[in-house]
Amino acid sequence: MKPPVSLHKPVSIRLSNKALAGFVLVCMGFGLLLPAMINPPFFLSEGGSNKALLAEIAKLESELLRLQELKKQQGLSLAEKQALERQMEIASVQLSKGLQLSEQKHSALLTVPTRRPPVPQNIRYSLPEDGQGVVPRIFIPRMPNLAPLEVAERKEVFIKILLPLILRANDEIKTQRENITRAYQKGDREVLEQYAQQYKVSLDKTEAELYDALILRVAPVPVSLALAQAVIESGWGQSRFAAVGNALFGQWVWNDDMGIKARQASDSRASVRAFPDLQASVRAYMLNLNSFYAYEGFRQNRALYNQNKAKFADMLAELSVYAEIGEKYVTKLKTVIAQNDFRKFSQTKLAPPVF
Repeated sequence: MKPPVSLHKPVSIRLSNKALAGFVLVCMGFGLLLPAMINPPFFLSEGGSNKALLAEIAKLESELLRLQELKKQQGLSLAEKQALERQMEIASVQLSKGLQLSEQKHSALLTVPTRRPPVPQNIRYSLPEDGQGVVPRIFIPRMPNLAPLEVAERKEVFIKILLPLILRANDEIKTQRENITRAYQKGDREVLEQYAQQYKVSLDKTEAELYDALILRVAPVPVSLALAQAVIESGWGQSRFAAVGNALFGQWVWNDDMGIKARQASDSRASVRAFPDLQASVRAYMLNLNSFYAYEGFRQNRALYNQNKAKFADMLAELSVYAEIGEKYVTKLKTVIAQNDFRKFSQTKLAPPVF
């Protein structure tokens, strides 16, 4: 276990979003990866007071919000957005470490309430009765404290939190898919190669081969599957990893600085990857299914299923490699989907944005 290192205060950033965006462009122009642009965060020591720790956590949360707003700036290239995402990932890991230490201090003192936010009032919307309606564009950044709720209400709130996040991520993938088709029709290989790098497709292909490989990978993940995996991997949002690291899908990373160490793991080198917010966790999960070589069978069966040439169960069967329990994991997926009737959400849509 790595010993804690000393606490460093985050650098205060005074630039406006517009000025900061300009700085990003300059940095990217010189090929820099912005290692010191934010320098957010802090590494935590056991010696700091609880009050100081909470103040540092609040500062870091503020910096993450600034980064998220910066990412929304118009005109940023894919590479620039990826650079910002790396900064957000670094900041999110340090926030996770702070929240872990905060929880430890709270447990020891037994006087300080948990920092998990309460259930927001705007999540009290009604789910579509037939599963084919729309859900509002409510994107909750952190998993609230669901423990006080009765089991049925806890599950319902969890679904209401996850559905908009899943639908939003799938809509983004659909847009990427449209961009890929448009680029192929225009003969724009540069755009195809940008997506190929993102989705881990070899560039040693003709444009037609590149397009076919991308279309297989850049496709939405079934809503019922994403819900079921989030349920299993986060314990209906109650896991420590979801609470302090926004980790909904149990994605491992072999770098302690990028994740949360599991108390009991089969591989002592592994940590559970942390994220700046819940939406980032959903996006990373979908990118993992759509790019990692081990899920090639899943992607092929998904394409066949979408053409009515394969069964839904055929896709699930290919996810035995997602967890160490193998076939038992597939059985759990089937059970969770069936018991909660998750497949009824397959036609649910996200409400259109209001401009």
